[in-house]
Order: sequence, then structure tokens, then C-alpha cells
Amino acid sequence: MPQASEATINYELARALQRRHPLWRGRIGAERHGVFEQAALRPDIVVNQEGRPPIVLETEFAPARAVLREARERLGQTLNESNYSVELALAVQLPPDLREEQAALRQRVESAEFLWRTLSLNPDADDGTPPQVGRSVRQRRFKTWPREGWIGGGVDDLANAIECLALSERKIEEGLAILERGVKHSARILREDALPHFAGSLEAMAKVLHQQDNEQTSRMAMAIIANAMTFHTAIAGSHGLPSLDELRDEFGAVNKSEVFKVWLRILREINYWPIFRIASDLLAKMRDRVSHLIMESLAEVAVRLDRLGASSVHDLSGRLFQRLIADRKFLATFYTLPNSATLLAEIAVARLSADWASPASVSGLRIADLACGTGALVSSAYQAVRARHRRAGGDDAELHRAMMERALIAADIMPAATHLTASSLSGAHPGSTFTNTQVYTMPYGRPSAESGRLTAIGSLDLIQKEKTGALFGTGDRRARGDRHESEGRALKLPELSLPHRSLDLAIMNPPFTRPTNHESATVPVPSFAGFGTSDDEQRKMAAVLKEIRRQKDLVGNGNAGLASYFVDLAHVKAKPGGVIALVLPAAFTQGASWAAARRLLESSYRDVTIISIAAGDLHGQSFSADTGMAEVLVLATKNRVGPVEQGTVGKALFVSLYCRPRSVLEAHEIARQIERIDLRSESGRLRIGDKEDVGAYLRSSLADSGSALLLEPEIAACLTALRNGRLRLPRSSDELPIRVAKLGSLGERGLLDRDIAGNEKNSDGIPRGPFELARIHGIPEFPVLWGHHGNRERQFLVPPDREGRVREGCREKAVEIWRRTNTRLHFNRDFRVNSQSLAACLTPEPSIGGRAWPNFRLANEEWEEPIVLWANTTLGLMSFWWIGSRQQLGRAILTISGLPNLVVLDPRKLSAEQIRRAAALFAAFRERQFLPANEAYRCQTRQDLDEAVLVDLLGLPRTVLEPLATLRRQWCAEPTVHGGKSTRLGANS
Repeated sequence: MPQASEATINYELARALQRRHPLWRGRIGAERHGVFEQAALRPDIVVNQEGRPPIVLETEFAPARAVLREARERLGQTLNESNYSVELALAVQLPPDLREEQAALRQRVESAEFLWRTLSLNPDADDGTPPQVGRSVRQRRFKTWPREGWIGGGVDDLANAIECLALSERKIEEGLAILERGVKHSARILREDALPHFAGSLEAMAKVLHQQDNEQTSRMAMAIIANAMTFHTAIAGSHGLPSLDELRDEFGAVNKSEVFKVWLRILREINYWPIFRIASDLLAKMRDRVSHLIMESLAEVAVRLDRLGASSVHDLSGRLFQRLIADRKFLATFYTLPNSATLLAEIAVARLSADWASPASVSGLRIADLACGTGALVSSAYQAVRARHRRAGGDDAELHRAMMERALIAADIMPAATHLTASSLSGAHPGSTFTNTQVYTMPYGRPSAESGRLTAIGSLDLIQKEKTGALFGTGDRRARGDRHESEGRALKLPELSLPHRSLDLAIMNPPFTRPTNHESATVPVPSFAGFGTSDDEQRKMAAVLKEIRRQKDLVGNGNAGLASYFVDLAHVKAKPGGVIALVLPAAFTQGASWAAARRLLESSYRDVTIISIAAGDLHGQSFSADTGMAEVLVLATKNRVGPVEQGTVGKALFVSLYCRPRSVLEAHEIARQIERIDLRSESGRLRIGDKEDVGAYLRSSLADSGSALLLEPEIAACLTALRNGRLRLPRSSDELPIRVAKLGSLGERGLLDRDIAGNEKNSDGIPRGPFELARIHGIPEFPVLWGHHGNRERQFLVPPDREGRVREGCREKAVEIWRRTNTRLHFNRDFRVNSQSLAACLTPEPSIGGRAWPNFRLANEEWEEPIVLWANTTLGLMSFWWIGSRQQLGRAILTISGLPNLVVLDPRKLSAEQIRRAAALFAAFRERQFLPANEAYRCQTRQDLDEAVLVDLLGLPRTVLEPLATLRRQWCAEPTVHGGKSTRLGANS
């Protein structure tokens, strides 16, 4: 039987790829001559989608020793047909069994497993020299991905890779630079003209955006107009619409009045209400005297983006918009990075129960982001849905109207955000018309009859309600896709209707702010301080949230922040079998205020996945732009039946990436690998291709909250075993018994610092705390160990640093606090493990614990010394770090309420002789100096203490010391321990 040649397989593979995307039909060629200007080079397969950079596939039967070289040679070549230069190529290994025979070749290609690597030109070369005409391909810098090894997958996976590469991150970044320059330039013209005499036009623009006037607001306005002009360019020629060039006046300038007329015509007769309504309102406020300069600047932006092929990539405006949010601190509207959004959306959409080949099944989905920002998440979810429909042979353009009108739901409190979200969703198929979208601007703060309350709090009103009023930026209730019913008449449109238990997917990156005054001493309720809300409005909004919180079975917690209430929102809206996919602060995995949310996932969800980034810098641990804090991606599928008993649910899957996905393609591949993790596998490495590790994973209970942000899964196994009274160490198959207990079983925790020295007064005018703090002069009546002083805390004994002076009328309360709480034993509440040495200490004499060093009163004072010894061993430090919140690098925060959960040596199980021996060990170590905790790998005092406690005091064999040294080094190498400091393990090697 005749064998199949490589050329024959290339023809069949090209046909298979064409079936994966309607826009590829007729745009993928195989084995064609004369494709390149350099005629001698004949590519195996070329994907030449209109408006996107061409992609070349070079194929060879495995082991394919020449395919990488051949793919490199195609980079930089110019296509005769489009005059585009090839920036991207795939080197593809064909499975050898494909050539065995030609029979049923189509089916065999469809089921084959290929291997590939991507190659791309890299204009950002190390020497700063971009590729130049005339330089040979060998001289040009290029990048390969993955850096080692090959990716494996079928035709669908290969199609996904091609589609991701077609986005061209280089062009997006180039487009972003063009857009940013144009917006800044236009905003400068706008403000220089209006200030100081015509500031009313600036105020009018700010009012359209529900913002206060400032330079950032002007930039936001220009970004929205630029976005509309870019969209105008994308749809020009369809619907009989003139291009921007056709709207120039006799002097060659783009005419504001003519553009305005066309946009009004679009609103009246065609579509795109959410895109052009707010842009038209802003355009109307612009002073005519400078409009020609601004319009010319922004038209140039639109034209250049169109030439880039990026005119429909509205993520450009989304990225820029995030840099312009004036209320960023209090609205906490941090942009979900595109690669992060892709990762979360791909995993979430893969869980949906849909027949991807069925238009009715796909358009029947309900996907919502009720804190949409610029729409990164809902747009990525839409892309994931469209891609699956295409792979199943469907044409997603035919579904666009139904998806926009019914399936995709988005809401935010910022009119500009919903404008950009609607633009991004519409941009998937700019020429497709639709009527109403499901994109809403929610009432916020101001009286709202629609919400049924005097005060509205945005999407959170929907926790209780299934319908609520919504406002678009112009006063219309909905971001529309069609015209008004009639000019001058008030719209009577449906309310936002979102029944409980109706969503297939709730995907959100909610605001993180807290409804307390921790954000700012001058702002009563920072979580509601956006849009210039008054102090009174903030308090009323907080009261509304408190009313919602009274609803049974909600998990929102003020100390956790607004994000916790969005967990409630996702939960009440997700249907049984539906998926929630959230970006949350890393404190979700450990914080005491998040405990109820974790219990909700344990009781009401299955297949819980928590993804974190174990990077060595704080920004690297976030999935959003500019948060400056660690974040996690949380995915879970809602049970189809009611809550189950705790302890009967499966373990959560914790995935720790070594870095944030560096491209959309990498995000796709990581998502695919996470989906493929064997349900029976307890831990392992996450690998891209056959050689490149990108993270680690482990299965663990949500109660083992330290399992996130880990480089080394073995640490989790060791600390989980320790909690259960077993000592498990690396390179050892044995587990030794070790008697431990939770600290709370040994005594009582001390008071919160505000109960000691808080200034708030009750209704009788009595301060919450009976003490004022002062420096110590002489012998204090009420000594206090209050704050941290690093160099004073290198030894077990730490003297008090303050004295408590009794406030007038508070004597009785002060004495009672002293009687109840004074001890020598104190625990570190806010432990900077990369600069501080001690998890626990003793004061020379009893004292009151303060902000940094709260008291703990043990049932027996004789236990204090063994507890302090244990707490400062490597295992003691790790136990503290394990349950402490690791929101910030190099710091483990353990709240007063969380302190009783700390696992310590159980002194009740020590003999009288061991108690005496512990006292002797304490005396031997009391003068010795400890290095900061993260330097345990080189701290001789710490290592001597480990040996003294484990071997001399507890009687464990000396053979534990070598594997303990390995564990110690593993722990010190964790990014959340060293925080990137120069003292980290291996920093100077």
C-alpha cells in the first residue's frame, strides 16, 4: 500500500486547520510556489488571515532534526500576496505513523498527536538593534517557545496555537504606544484651551464620566473618543458609512460636526449604542476652537491602528483606560492582564456543559462579569466560547447577535468601563448588528428609585434582588445596540434581570477595598469613596451592605473587603452545575476573615482549583496590573444538590506558577495542562511541553491554607503531616510521631491592640482603650511590649518598649486588663520573616502585649519556655508562616483570632524532666543572637536550636538533622519567605 508523503500530509493538515475557523477557509495554503519574494523558499503551510500577520508552519517527520532551522529561515520573508513580513512560525513534528499509508488519511490526521515549537522575530534584541533590511535571517534575533522541548497536542490544540499567535503581542504593544501618545497629546490640547477661562467644558465632560475633573479624566475622555473613532474605522464601508478621511473639510481637517452627525446616524439607524453614545456626549462637550486639532490627532491614531491590523483589538483601549482611572485607590478597579484573563477564562469555559457544535446550546449559555472594568474577563470568556464553537465546525459570526443580546452579561459602576466592555465584545464581529446588549452601568451612591433603596451600591444590590434598575452614562438604563424608540422620548427598557441560580459562569475580578477606615484615616468608608461620594453617602452605602449581610448564609466580611461580598454575589447567581471563576486577594487562602468563604467552597462546590504565582517580587505575584499584592485565581463548580457535610468533599487543587503567563499562548497551554492533571495525582510539576517546568501542584484541604504560593509541594506535605502529629521530612520514607497541639488548647489569647489603647469613644464618651502609650521613664506601672524594633528582637528576651498611662476615668478598666492579660509570653502578630528573627518571645517581667506582640496566657507558666523554644525552631517558624496570611512578600500576618490555630509543641505531653531540660535549654540560648527567619539556612544559632529541641529535648534520632537541613533550605528558598531580599538563599552564589 502506498505511503503518504510529507506534502500529502501537509495538504490534509491545511484542510483540517481550515475546518477549525471560518475565517481560515481559503486562507490556508500548503506546498505553494511563489509565496515569498525569495522564490527558492517554499513554505509547507501558510496561514494568511486578512488583517493579521501571516504564520508559517514548517513540518517534518519526527525526529525532525532540520525543522527548527527551516522555520527560522522563513522568519523575515515577505509574502508576495500581502506584502506582509513573516514574524511568526511554527516548527511541527509529524508523527511517523502518518506516512505508513494514505488510506483514511483525513481521519488519521484528525486524531494525530503533533509536536511543535513557536518561533518569532524579536525586535527587542539585547543590543537594542532592530532587524534591518538586508541583514540575513541568521543575523536576526529570534525567540523560541517553549525554550526547551516541544508542545504536544492534536489539530485543535495546533489551531489554538495559531489563533493565539495571530494576536501578535508586539503589535498590541506598538498599538498601545500609539494610542497612549495620541490620548495624552489630545488631553493636553483640551486642557490648555479650557483652563482657566473655559473650565466649564471640562466639568461637563467629567460629569458624563461620573468623575471629578482632572487631567486623568480628560485623558479618559480622549481614550473613549479615540476608541469610538477606531471602531468607526473598523466598520467604515459597511452600512454605507463614510470613512474618517471622507469627513474632512475643505482644509483637510477631520470635521467634528461631520463626525458627530455620522455617529448620531449610527445611533439612530444602525447599532453600537454602547460605543458611540457616550463618545458622542463627550464630543458634544468639546470646544469647537480646538476640536480640529484633537480630531486630527485621534484620527491619526485610528488610521495607524488600522494599518497595524489592530483596529478591532479593543483591548488596547482597555489597557490604557486602566492607567487613567482617577479613583483607582478607592474603586480598586485594577485591570486583569490579558494573559491572566485568558488563563482564568480558558479553565472556566472548559468546565461548562455545552454542546459546542450546537448554536442553540452555545447561545443559551449565561456568562456574567458583574465587576467588568474594561471587560478583559468577559471578553476572554467569549473568546474561549467562540473558539470551541469554531473547533466544532460552527461559525461564531452567526451567533454574535444572540450572544450580545442574551448570553453575555456585564456590569460596572463606571460608564467608561461599560463603554469599553461593550466595545470589546462588539469588536469580535464589528459588522454584526444587534439590539440591546446585556452591558449595564449600575447605580452607585446616589438616590435610585430603580434599586428600591435611597442608596445604591452597584452590582452588590443584586445579592438580594433578581431585578434592579441600571443606568448608562447618558441616563439610559442599558447600554444599547440600536436606536432610541423615538427622539426626545424617555426610554422604557427592561430592568437588569438576573435571577438567582441562573448563571452558567460567573467570572469576576472584584474590587479589593475594605469598608473600614484602614485605607485612609480621613475617609470614613473607603470602599464606597469612589465618584466623590460624601461622608454621609459612604455611611449610608455601608449601612445598605450591612443590611444585605444580615441575609442568611452569606460569607461577606468587612475585614476581608468588598471582594468577599462578590463571592456571595457569584454564589447566589451561579446555577447548580455552574462555575464561579474569581480573581481574589491571596488572603482568601489564609485570612481568618475569609474563613466563611472557604467553608462555602468546601460545602457547596466541587473541583475547587486555586492558582497562585510563587514569584520573587510582589508585582509578579498578581494577576492584575498594579495591585502590588499577591492574588489567586479561584475556580469551582457548584454542586447540583445542596450543601454537603464538611469532610466529605474532595481536596482542592492548588497550583503555584513560577511566573505569570508571559503570553496568551502560554496561558492557553498552562490552562490545558491544568485541565489534564490526573485526579489521582496528589502532587507534581506542571510542565509545558516535555521539558519546561512552569509550576507545581498539590491536592490539599482548603483548611491547609498555606498550600498556595508554594514553589515546593514537599513543604506542604511536611507541614500537613506535622499538624497531624507526624514528622515527615524530605528524603525519608519514615514518619516519626511528634506531639503537637493547637495553641488555643493551651490557654487564652490576649487583647486586640484597640482594646488596650484605642481612641474611639463609646456613647458615654469613654475611650475604648484605657491606656495612652508613652516612652518608658523609670519603672513603669503598666509595661507594654507594643511595636517592632528589629535589632532588639534577636534574642529570646525582649524588654517592653512602652508604658501604658491610664486615661482619666479608666482606672478600673486598666487594672482589669492588666489582671487578665499580663504575661511574659508574646507572639509576633505581623511577622516580617525576611527581617525579624522571632515568632515568639518572653519579656523579662510580665507585661501587656501590644500591636506587634500580643499576649498569650498559658494555663501553666512552666510551659512558656518550651513554647518559645519550639516557636523559634525551623519547624516553629514554618508553622507560623503556614497559617499566616502571606499577602505581602517576606511577611506572615497572623491575626489575634487566628493565633489559637498555631500548631506548637504540646507541653502537656512533656515529662517533668523534659520541662526542666527545656528551662536549661532556654537559659543556654537566651543570650544567643538569631539571624532573620529567612536566613535560617545559614543561622548557626537556629540550627543549634533545632538540634537541641528535636534531639536533646524530644529524643528524636540524630538522623532527622540532615533531611531537616534540606527542608530548612527549601523553606528559605520560598519567595514568600525571602521576599526577594539580597539575603535570600543563593542570591550571592
